[in-house]
Amino acid sequence: MNLMREIKIYADMIKLAHTLFALPLALSAAVLAYSNGAEFSAGIFLWVVVAFTAARSAAMGFNRVVDADIDALNERTKNRPTVSGTLPIKSAKIFTGISAAVFIFAAFMINPLCGALSFPALAVVLGYSYTKRFTFLAHYVLGLALSLAPIGAWIAVSGSFDPRILFLGAFIFFSIAGFDQIYALQDMRFDVEHKLRSIPSTFGKNKTLACAGASFASAAAMLFATGAAFALNAAFFACAAAIAVMYAVGFSIILKTGLRKINLVFFYMNASISILILVGTLANLKF
Repeated sequence: MNLMREIKIYADMIKLAHTLFALPLALSAAVLAYSNGAEFSAGIFLWVVVAFTAARSAAMGFNRVVDADIDALNERTKNRPTVSGTLPIKSAKIFTGISAAVFIFAAFMINPLCGALSFPALAVVLGYSYTKRFTFLAHYVLGLALSLAPIGAWIAVSGSFDPRILFLGAFIFFSIAGFDQIYALQDMRFDVEHKLRSIPSTFGKNKTLACAGASFASAAAMLFATGAAFALNAAFFACAAAIAVMYAVGFSIILKTGLRKINLVFFYMNASISILILVGTLANLKF
C-alpha cells in the first residue's frame, strides 16, 4: 500500500475534512481567552491544534472499531474502511491508541490542569460510541463530547476556568445534537430493526424534526449569549445573526427536500458556521 493511499484511507476513517471544519470552534475559544487578557504563544497554539486533532481522531477511530459489526449490516455504512477490509480492525485499534496517547501528551504539554482533565474528557469522547445501545439521548452525548473542545481551548490558553465559556460550549452542544438527530433519520428504520436507540427510532420523524429545530434555536440563543457574556462587538453579533439565518434556511431545505440533500447542506453549513464564529471572535482582537 503506497503512502498517499494509506493516508487517504485513515483520513476517510476519521473524516479529516470535518476535523478541519470543527477546529475553528476551538480556536475561537482560544481567541476569546487571549482577548480577555490571557497570554498566547505559538507553542500553546500548536499543542491546542495537536490535542484537538488527536482527540477527534481517537474518537472517530474508536467509533469505527466499536461499530464495525453494526456498520457491516447498514447499507449506508458498509463501505467504511473498517468494514470493507481496506483498513484492518487491528490497524484502526493501533491508530486509536496512538491518537489517544498523543492527546494526553499534548494536554500535559499545555499545562497540568489540561493534562488532568484529558482523562475524563477522553472518557466522554470515547464513551459516546456505546450510548446508542442504551439511550436515545446519544445525540446529546455527542454534543457534550464536542462541546468540550472550546472549554478545553480556553483552559489551555488561560490556565483556568471561566464559566462564560460554557455559553460557547452550549452552542456546540445544541448545534451538534440538532445536526445528529436529522442525520440519524437516514438510519431510523435500521435502528428500529436492530434495537439501536436514537430519537428518530424512539419517537419518529416528526418529533425528531421538532426536537432538532428546538436544538438549533437553542444553539442560536447560546451564540448570542456568548456575545453578551464577553461583551463582544457588533461584528460578532452580525456573524451570530448570519448563523441563525443559516439554521433556518438549512432546516427549511431539509423539510422541503427530505434527506436527499442532507450531506450537502450539513457540509456547507458546518464549514460556514465554524468560520463565521472564528471571524466574529477575531474581530474583537485589539492590536
